[in-house]
Amino acid sequence: LSSIAIAKDNIMLENQAFGWLKNAITGGSTASIGSPSNAAAISGCSDPAVLVSGVAQDFTAAVLNASTSSSAANGVCPDAAPEGGSSSSAAAAVANVENNDAGPPSASAPADDNITNDHLDDLTARLDRIKTLLYEERSASSNAVAQSGSLNLNWIPSVATGIFKNFTSSTESEDDGLLPKLIHHLPLLPFEARKSVSAIFNYLLVCGLDGVDAQQFASVSSAFANYVLERADGIIEQLVRSHDCKPSSEGGPKCVDIALLCGSMLRSSLRHASIYQWILSNGNCERFVYPFLDGYVHNPNFDVSSDALETVRVMLTGAAGGSNAAAVAGMVGDAASEEHKQLMEGIASDFLNRKYADVIDDRINKKCLSSKANYMTRRMSLQLLSSILLNRANYNVMMMYISSSQNLVTILILLRDPSPHITLDAFQVFKIFVANPNKPPEVVKILFDNKVKLVKYLDGLHKDRENSDEQYRDEKQLVISTLEGLEI
Repeated sequence: LSSIAIAKDNIMLENQAFGWLKNAITGGSTASIGSPSNAAAISGCSDPAVLVSGVAQDFTAAVLNASTSSSAANGVCPDAAPEGGSSSSAAAAVANVENNDAGPPSASAPADDNITNDHLDDLTARLDRIKTLLYEERSASSNAVAQSGSLNLNWIPSVATGIFKNFTSSTESEDDGLLPKLIHHLPLLPFEARKSVSAIFNYLLVCGLDGVDAQQFASVSSAFANYVLERADGIIEQLVRSHDCKPSSEGGPKCVDIALLCGSMLRSSLRHASIYQWILSNGNCERFVYPFLDGYVHNPNFDVSSDALETVRVMLTGAAGGSNAAAVAGMVGDAASEEHKQLMEGIASDFLNRKYADVIDDRINKKCLSSKANYMTRRMSLQLLSSILLNRANYNVMMMYISSSQNLVTILILLRDPSPHITLDAFQVFKIFVANPNKPPEVVKILFDNKVKLVKYLDGLHKDRENSDEQYRDEKQLVISTLEGLEI
């Protein structure tokens, strides 16, 4: 492996890439979190096995408390260890509680916060401590790579590996491990604990994808992605279902923040080609993709609908979000990242070709771009449509779209929208219709019949933008000149 030179600015950017692990820590320190008797022991613990074991036992007690008002022993580090402190016995206890439960609390019917006791305080503290250990290990790793100028592929990230193994280890009575149970019962957990579960889940998925030292964490990231894929029917379904946050939901703010946290976990899952392809497969897209376009993006809650739209963007383009992640990933600049990008775009393109009518015609056009859709849904859907059509990987999709006279009518209506932002976004799609050298006769007729009005309207469209945006000025002039020269 050839050495890689890294500037000081890049070191800062690398640390920022996973800064959310540190920034999400309650109060910036775990020392004051947890029940009074266990706070010091938890904050001083650095053993992933002990911390996860404690989380499992506290979670077991919380589930018992929620369903039977009874409690169970909690677990801490060796100097304050509980009875039966193994993660296996704790996970088995959770499984037994699950078997006796009528069902998990949903985002629309969360558990009462009054049941929160010392067990939930300790659980929150332990999850926070786990995040701290993950961040400290990653920060030390990136600094070591920066100082040496090369990767050490023989180094094993013991913290990330230990946390992965202990969170996902199975027992005789529990095959899935603890993490799916925590996700399934997010409404039961305190707010900070829910954030920590999401952060840990996200980190285990992306630690091997982002950063100059990503290859050193690739084994953990790949192993966790395989773990999620093997249990995708349960995990992905829960992440998707948690977006069903209606105005009448009893959960209120809790319902909203769970939807947002599950959205971030779903997008982290989509960054792995194996999971991404599984979600977009013919047997699964109806369960995991269409609900977003049919309902979640239209949620009256702005945060929920915006987050759902971002998930749809990732689903239909294969492009992960996050400016820091993209910038850090670009530091290495190896062929592998470009190959991964092409792979993801290929999966997205294949899905759009297979399900063009279902996605573009029946959902984006008829639902997301209709006058009944809210402003943000229409605007972000237009931007998404533009990025899809302008991507070379989607050439066949583009040709299908711009060959439809009905699609042209839809865009012409949006081009006259009262919102200047929507008209600008509509222009980015309209220009593709005009620039197509092989326009179908029905498209040519609509443009020809309306070219005088269109030229006059376009001439004044965002006139003030022409001085500051040279590309827009040139593209608009090209569209106008093409329309003027149009003949039947």
